[in-house]
Amino acid sequence: MSGHRVKASKPRAGGAPTTELRERIRREATRLIAQRGFGAISVNDVAQAVGISKQALLYHYPSREALHEAVVSSIVEQSNQHLLLLLSAFSGHGEERLALAMKQLREFFDAEPDAARVILREVLDGDPTQVSRLQRSMEPWLRLVVDALRQGQREGRVRPELDAEAAVAHMGMLLLTSFALRKVGPWPEADDAEWRERWLSEAVLIIQRYLFTDPPAPERPKARRPSPRRQTK
Repeated sequence: MSGHRVKASKPRAGGAPTTELRERIRREATRLIAQRGFGAISVNDVAQAVGISKQALLYHYPSREALHEAVVSSIVEQSNQHLLLLLSAFSGHGEERLALAMKQLREFFDAEPDAARVILREVLDGDPTQVSRLQRSMEPWLRLVVDALRQGQREGRVRPELDAEAAVAHMGMLLLTSFALRKVGPWPEADDAEWRERWLSEAVLIIQRYLFTDPPAPERPKARRPSPRRQTK
């Protein structure tokens, strides 16, 4: 679809408040981009998902590219807010710092459940502008973890042969794909909530075993075993 701006008429009064409608549009665009990628959606697709006309959507976002920008900007803004929370609580040893980083990542992706898939699709699609923006927003997070790993190496708690920057890149991709794919159907006989905890806990365990010379034993959620089926006579 062409990125030309289309002059849109003001939507009729009596609808949803402007800020509420803008947020609904952005959330539906985020969901659709997460499902299909930006290249496979149109303004009309988003308008239909929201339940408004194309002209009403274009009043709030005058082009397809403006909508794309709003989706990425929201992800960047949310991640920066969580980074500030992380910085305010950033103290202690490497393991504690990594636990705080994981907590903030989890809160971020819980608040924006489609964000991980959008980021992954943006990286795969390779839009230079948006990829560059996302990289700039992620750099402070990555630097914090690199610094924590190097401190751990100096203290003998992180494996000395580890390339801190390459390790962070690997961990970042592991966590990104873990959050992006956590909506995949659960393991047989596990419910969604249980599987989500097991899935993310295992990712943390992999990272701990990878990084630390003597990693602490993580607390695992207790898996519920299926009840035995009663035999009928």
